[in-house]
Amino acid sequence: MIRRAPAWRIGRRRGKLIFNTFAYAALIALLVLFLFPLLWIVGLSFKTRMQVFASPPLFIWMPTLHNYAAVLGTGAFPHAFVNSLVISAEAVLLSICVGVPAAYAFARFRFAARGPLFMSLLVMRMLPPIAVLVPMYVLFSKLGLTETRISVVLAYTTFSLPLVVWIMRGFFEELPRELEESAWVDGASRFAAFRYVVLPLVRPGLVAATILCLLLAWNDFIFAAVLTNDATRTLPVLMASYSGDVGVDWGAMTASCVLVVLPVILFSFAAQRHLVAGLSSGAVKG
Repeated sequence: MIRRAPAWRIGRRRGKLIFNTFAYAALIALLVLFLFPLLWIVGLSFKTRMQVFASPPLFIWMPTLHNYAAVLGTGAFPHAFVNSLVISAEAVLLSICVGVPAAYAFARFRFAARGPLFMSLLVMRMLPPIAVLVPMYVLFSKLGLTETRISVVLAYTTFSLPLVVWIMRGFFEELPRELEESAWVDGASRFAAFRYVVLPLVRPGLVAATILCLLLAWNDFIFAAVLTNDATRTLPVLMASYSGDVGVDWGAMTASCVLVVLPVILFSFAAQRHLVAGLSSGAVKG
């Protein structure tokens, strides 16, 4: 004989099912809301000029690759892509190579003005880029570095370096000193202990700092617009050139936008596991 569940238990199950249904529906609605601008841009990149300005907007149409062919076929986009890739990679590499040892020094050593110097990094990061743009331009002009990749790399490093130091200091402070002391006892130097013991343990923080620095350098417009020329301009500056006196080439602009965003999204997904661990661990501790 099969025993039926009590009525109150059946009612609780139904209530829980209804609650879960509404919760998932709300989450899906929020996801669609947040992804709608990106999906709209992707849709515009597959439309012709007439379809872009159609009223009412077209939600069903025959996609075309004309915009992507026009963007990739001019030669300006590949050149700007190489500039962005080289500048971003150099800025990230310089920020990590300088910021990680600096964060280790702040976490492990006690020296004069340690607190004020560390707080000055935060103040430097809080400054809006426009506030230091003119002084940087004058400085780079005196050094003969304007309209070069080096000037943009140094400008990006100025703002990404404090971010690396603040993120990585939390990771280094979480590691027990006994790990390094054990390596010293075994004959390793301080640098060897740092290289082979400490760095592998803070890999999530390194990935998180790398991605954040990459986003800052890859998406920046203001420094690249002032410190570069046609030969060294980056992708954000190139995208702005699709807006002219006669109007905006929405097809080319949205196609280039998709091509700019796609590499960062793919890289973030590839490093997602380390990124989540990094942002939820030492990155939120001071």
